[in-house]
Amino acid sequence: MRLQRYGIELESLNQSHIEMVRLWRNQDFVRSNMQYQETLSRDDQQRWFNGLDEGKNLYWLIRYNEYSIGLIHIKNLSEDLSSGEAGIFIGEPSYLEMPQPMLAIIFMMELAFEALGMSELKAKIKSGNNHAINFNLKLGYKLVPNQPDGFQYYSVNKTQFDAGTLALRESAQKMYGSATGFDTQNSEGLKKTVLNSILASAYFKSFAL
Repeated sequence: MRLQRYGIELESLNQSHIEMVRLWRNQDFVRSNMQYQETLSRDDQQRWFNGLDEGKNLYWLIRYNEYSIGLIHIKNLSEDLSSGEAGIFIGEPSYLEMPQPMLAIIFMMELAFEALGMSELKAKIKSGNNHAINFNLKLGYKLVPNQPDGFQYYSVNKTQFDAGTLALRESAQKMYGSATGFDTQNSEGLKKTVLNSILASAYFKSFAL
């Protein structure tokens, strides 16, 4: 499944991507902000990929101008698709301060709230990772209270997301338009649910890739 909006493309993670993702994930600037900080072997990465439940996890490669720059996800979706855990990491350091990561996560959150009708997203962030914390606060996330230091959960609902990102999304639409491209090939299960929800939603103006 491929989705396109705001000048970026989200392509469903597949076997051909996982070695690139492993190499990204093993970089010091990525690992240092991860809860699991060990260097991943090829076998480790393959076991992780093989263990993904496609009915509860959506992982996408982030691409810009045909160039892969990072990974984004909604994982551990609840049975009724009302909640899940969002996350992103950028593997190409030249894009860390570029707008594409923000555009990708805004698109992913629109998919969550506007297409899937989710009521809550959570994100787990390392205490002291002020860049990621400030990034998520701009998206409407709030710290879940009464958590110990370490890796802490932040949560956001649709109302908070709408309020926090209105100006950002208006700017993105002025620059890139509001159309959403999609490719329905090889899409089934949860991926097909996402595509059908896009087509049924008045929020997304769609065209086929």
